[in-house]
Amino acid sequence: MQADLRTFLLDAGASEDDLDRAEREGWLPLLTLDRLVLPGRASHDLAAVSEITGIDEERLTRLWRAVGFPDVPAGLPVFSDTDVEAARRLLYGRLARGSDFAALLRQVRVMSLSMARVGAVLADYFGDVVRVLRERGVDDEAIANALVNTYDSDELSELLLYEARLQLRAALWLRLGRDASPDLAIAIGFADLAGYTALSAELAPEVLGELVGRWEEIVYDTVAQHGGRVVKTIGDEVMFAGVAAQIARTALALRDAAIEEGLPAVHAGIAAGMVVVREGDFYGPVVNLASRLTGAAPPGEIYASAELHSELADDPSFTWRAVGALDLRSIGASEVFALD
Repeated sequence: MQADLRTFLLDAGASEDDLDRAEREGWLPLLTLDRLVLPGRASHDLAAVSEITGIDEERLTRLWRAVGFPDVPAGLPVFSDTDVEAARRLLYGRLARGSDFAALLRQVRVMSLSMARVGAVLADYFGDVVRVLRERGVDDEAIANALVNTYDSDELSELLLYEARLQLRAALWLRLGRDASPDLAIAIGFADLAGYTALSAELAPEVLGELVGRWEEIVYDTVAQHGGRVVKTIGDEVMFAGVAAQIARTALALRDAAIEEGLPAVHAGIAAGMVVVREGDFYGPVVNLASRLTGAAPPGEIYASAELHSELADDPSFTWRAVGALDLRSIGASEVFALD
C-alpha cells in the first residue's frame, strides 16, 4: 500500500491490523469510506463514556439503542471522541432541555430512522462507484485513493443540513398552522400498484427494483407538485397527506402518470377528517379509512370517503360517481364515492 494512503487511514483512526485485513480480504475501499465518513479512533468503552459525560450507563445504552444500534459488550472500546461529544449534546443540549428522557428517546428514534434511509441511499451511490471501477479493472488501492481524493465531507454536510433546514421550516408551518386552526381537516391518501405482489414474485430483483424506483420518482414528484407531503412508502404503497383538494388532485395525477409511464394500474383511497399527528406520522380512523378504501378500490379507481367528497362536492374540477355503502374490514359499512 502506498505510504500516503496508509498514513491517511492510520490518522483517520484505522489500526495496522485493519489495514492488513482490508488488503488481504478485499475490503480496502470499504475501510477507506468508513474512515472518510466518520474519522477518529475508537478508544472509549461504555464505562469511559459514562465517566467522561456524567451520564449513567443505562441511559447511554438506551440512547444507543434509540440511534438504532445493538448493545455494546462491556469493556469494548467502540466509541470515539465524536461519539462522546454527540452523547453530551443530546443529553445536555438545547434539544434535551424542553423534553424528558422518554420524549428525547422518541425524537432520536424518529430522526435516526430517517437518517438510516439517507445513509442507505448514499451507500448505494458509493457502492455503485466502487462496483463500476472494479468492473473497469481498477484495483482496490487505486479505488481507495480515488475515494480519498474525491470525497468532500464539508459539501455532504452542507447539503444534508440544507435539506434538514428546509424540511424543518415546512414542518414548522404545518405544525404551528395546525395549532392556529385546530379544527382544520387533514386529508390522507394511499396509493399502490395493482398486482404488485404477483409481479414481485415473477420479476427479477433488478427489474423489480427499477419498477419501484420509477414509481417512487413519480410519487415524490407528483405529491410535491400538488402541495402535499409524502408521509412514508412501504414497498409500492405510498401514504401522503395534505388538504382535501391537494390529495384528490394528487391521486388523479398518480393514476394518470402510472398509465403514461407504462406501470401497473394504480388504485387509491382518500379520506378527510381529524387525525392525530405525531413525530411526522398520522394516526386515527381517517388514516385507517383511507387505507381500507385503497384495498377496496379496483385497479385504476380512486375511492373517497363521504366526508372528503362532501368537502369537494361543489368544486367543478372534480367528477364523482356514487359507489354506495361498502363493508370495509375493521370499519364496517361506509359510504364511498369514486373520483373520476
